[in-house]
Amino acid sequence: MGNIQQHCRGITNDLLELDRPGAIYLPNDTVSGSILYNKTTKASIVLTGIIYFKKRKRKSLEKCQIKFFSTEFNLISSLNKKQNFQLHLDDHLPPSFNDIHTYPNITYTINLIINKKSKNEILSSIPICVCPRVYIDRPLLLTPLFFGPIENHISGIKLEVKINRAIFTFNDIIQIFYEMQNPNQSNIYNIQITLGIYYIIESNVWQKDLCNAAENFNNMASNNKLIRNKALINIPHKIYLPPTFKFKYGLDNDSSSFNLEIEYKIHFKVYFEHTENLWQVDVPIMICNDTIEQTENIEEEKNNEIMNVEEENDNKPENIEEENDNKPENVEEESNNMTEMNLQSFNVNTNIVENKEM
Repeated sequence: MGNIQQHCRGITNDLLELDRPGAIYLPNDTVSGSILYNKTTKASIVLTGIIYFKKRKRKSLEKCQIKFFSTEFNLISSLNKKQNFQLHLDDHLPPSFNDIHTYPNITYTINLIINKKSKNEILSSIPICVCPRVYIDRPLLLTPLFFGPIENHISGIKLEVKINRAIFTFNDIIQIFYEMQNPNQSNIYNIQITLGIYYIIESNVWQKDLCNAAENFNNMASNNKLIRNKALINIPHKIYLPPTFKFKYGLDNDSSSFNLEIEYKIHFKVYFEHTENLWQVDVPIMICNDTIEQTENIEEEKNNEIMNVEEENDNKPENIEEENDNKPENVEEESNNMTEMNLQSFNVNTNIVENKEM
């Protein structure tokens, strides 16, 4: 299920208990537990899902919160023994991410609520983690992918990138090979490669760099015409991270509706002479739960089939090999074209970036 950890705290006491404390729940799961409540005041157990974010105004940021999920279990008053409860999650829910004090965030909480005339009171609260299983069964995306060349029209620099694949799981290693052509011999001060996460909510974007790449040598100031290098990024697993995800809640004209996108991108940051002159190229990737293993098995089966075919070919007469030698040499080119066509669903962003807070 990835690297989900408990990431927020609630108001807890001995009244409210879960059958699976600290569990990771899937959409469509049932959350069960027990409660010892012997008061005469009406009460209920309520499970809510709330998104917190900041919306950009002309001169400021407005804090917003939208309750997109809620389900309730009514308790029996004045019962001097524990009551069992069950709360069912919807079949399509976004993942929990960030803690309650970090914007944006999505928090699922089980609350013991006492129904008072003036105002409902939360007597006990326990947060839970919800993480949908992201399933992407596209074996072609597990083959090496090529991006570029991408050109900076001001300096004339062209960047080409090769990545070992486009879909990863947590704790995977991203292998990156890149080539930078610098025909005008512009002075490059530094090159940095990082992995970043993006939260996009109603056209409001939050971005955070998660980790830096480890390269085989440090990039120093250079004006070489050709720069080639490789780098490794270890996707974090010890911190809470959600998978790549898209979610839409409510109707378009509804004030409580919202669209959520969670994306991951590899940032290539090229600094010219001074650090304020930055050219940034963003290459999107996808991070899933545990679907890579299934698709890798498919790839292993295909590799085994290829090996069997090769063995059979070795046993065939030599004249068949001669016929194969006469086939067009564009077979490899066709294979590369198939990979490039598959990249049409990925948008490679390149721009000049000013140093601003997201």
